[in-house]
Amino acid sequence: MSDDLVIAGDEFHARDLEQAAVIRNPFPYYDMLRDKPLQFGVRGFPPGTVEGMDEPIPSWAVLKYKDLVHVASNHQIFSSRDRMQEQSDAPTLMLVNHDQPEHTWLRTIARKAFSPKRVEADVAPWLHDTVADMLNEEGSGHLDVMTNLAADLPPKFIARLLGTPAEDFKKIRGWADAYMGTSTMTMAEKAQSNVELHEYYTDQVGQRYDMIKRGMANDDLLTGFIEASGEDGRKLTPEEVVRFCITMVAGGAESSVFLIGNQVAAMLEMPELYQQMRDDRSLVRPFLEESIRRDGPIQRLFRECLEDTEIGGTPIKKGEWVCVFFGAGNHDPEMFERPHEFILNRPNVGKNLTFSHGIHHCIASIVARNEAAAMINGILDRYQRVDQGSGPVTYQDRNFINYGPSSCPVNFVPA
Repeated sequence: MSDDLVIAGDEFHARDLEQAAVIRNPFPYYDMLRDKPLQFGVRGFPPGTVEGMDEPIPSWAVLKYKDLVHVASNHQIFSSRDRMQEQSDAPTLMLVNHDQPEHTWLRTIARKAFSPKRVEADVAPWLHDTVADMLNEEGSGHLDVMTNLAADLPPKFIARLLGTPAEDFKKIRGWADAYMGTSTMTMAEKAQSNVELHEYYTDQVGQRYDMIKRGMANDDLLTGFIEASGEDGRKLTPEEVVRFCITMVAGGAESSVFLIGNQVAAMLEMPELYQQMRDDRSLVRPFLEESIRRDGPIQRLFRECLEDTEIGGTPIKKGEWVCVFFGAGNHDPEMFERPHEFILNRPNVGKNLTFSHGIHHCIASIVARNEAAAMINGILDRYQRVDQGSGPVTYQDRNFINYGPSSCPVNFVPA
């Protein structure tokens, strides 16, 4: 992947979207393409697939908000099944890559497992204390937020939610990086990481079944996946429970890292807003929501056409792939006024597509929000200011699934 974009302006094409310079800052390039007819040629890698081992499937680039909502709303035409992922050696994801009617059944299972008690009440005190402990350990002064704070809280949170050993959080982080394509591992190392990820949760799930049988299991999310049943009484198989755990890791231990990093970068950008939030904590949630819209980590996913159709007047044939750039929709001026600006209390901020749309809207979005809010409040509690650190914020450019910092140097000024 080249370091610098070599094609721009009127010559910029959808096939150029996977270049490193675009991944680092995709929003100007979305603007170049959004109002043009759909273009074909995006060659990206879905979660779990490995560049050099798996062959990408060329796809149409969808960037307009109304077209993205059309694709996300018409799941009977645009399938979420990922045959590239299925044909790879990577474990496939639950819910994210399922169509109806299985999707509704799985969502019922997930909704029961994701009870407010498990994912909010039971972990809220732990989350508050863990953030405080992490900030105490980091202290004040110059540091890189992405090294420990943003990188470690999400995998710690996933381990806590699932009830797996707390000390394994660094393994979880490494597996998530490899699975989502942002790791610096070699091709062989990424493939091996996927194997280790699957083996780890296969073992953890097997242990949990045994604990349930002996009446010794805790009421955590992993137990919830095992015990929940659909309206028909059917439960998940052990392998499906494993894949639900992997889905939690893929989303919760990777995207949330960049969500936190993007929010701290926004604090650096708007020091006056930081002070306002210190004085009035009711501003934290609006800050979080606008950050999710403007700087949301998830940028794009793939869909496969099940029949001949069209998107925005462009004919799409059965079997062809489309790449839905949700990040481009979040910056569409037809939907969001002055989309590149950070506008607190934006009236329609809830219409953003960061957590998808329709039946595939992320069921764990509340988990990500609570996690990010805990970190924001923890920083506000402890530091008078968050100043620019020893260098600029730099953004990852290894995979276009997520947008966010690879490095975010700050100077934490104690209160």
